[in-house]
Amino acid sequence: MSNTSKGPATKGSKFWMQYIVNSNLKNNLNNHIGCNLQWLSPLKGKNNDYLEYELRQNYICNTIGINDSEKNEIFSFWPNRQPQWDGIALSQDGRTIYLVEAKAHLSELKSKISASSETSRSLIVSSMREVFELYYPGGKFSLWRNGYYQLANRLTFLHKLNERLKVKNLEVKLLLLNFVGDYTYKPTDFIEWETHYNEVFKDMIGVESTPENVIVINFPVDTECVDPEF
Repeated sequence: MSNTSKGPATKGSKFWMQYIVNSNLKNNLNNHIGCNLQWLSPLKGKNNDYLEYELRQNYICNTIGINDSEKNEIFSFWPNRQPQWDGIALSQDGRTIYLVEAKAHLSELKSKISASSETSRSLIVSSMREVFELYYPGGKFSLWRNGYYQLANRLTFLHKLNERLKVKNLEVKLLLLNFVGDYTYKPTDFIEWETHYNEVFKDMIGVESTPENVIVINFPVDTECVDPEF
């Protein structure tokens, strides 16, 4: 989701992410994943804020047990300004962190690197290339920079954090949550999502199969899902 402003959304992936996390519909998502999640964001809160967070922000770090002295080292692979996640959740035992990227239509997946600082850009490209060469050498790195940059940086966070959080007995999973039939904006059907991700993975990482520690869920939504009182 590109709209990171706080407050309630009325359409698209931002709306559905907020609705699922703050309604009984989250039980359906739990069933898809196979476990019950404790959501850290986007929570409705007292002021209907539905705040989204970067991982290095104090609320998230304090919750998952990263102190100030550890923070800079753990996140040294990325500039200070990090991706803002559509959703962040924990497993019931608190040992698995779920980072959520939500989409409602195919065009949301297209992106390219936009960091204006040469220092930031260099660090981002270096970290992405390390992950690419270690885990996905059969793919096309050009698409990581221009084409599917957002997904590439999410994969980079997934692998870098799993490498660095082992000492804290924490595991990270990336949840790619795609809404099927979003009537609020641009409906995308199940086959379109499935076909698109097969093609994206084949081009980006060299295989059609879903990468390790990545969960792809094509989640159906319709008018019957929504409580009019929400």
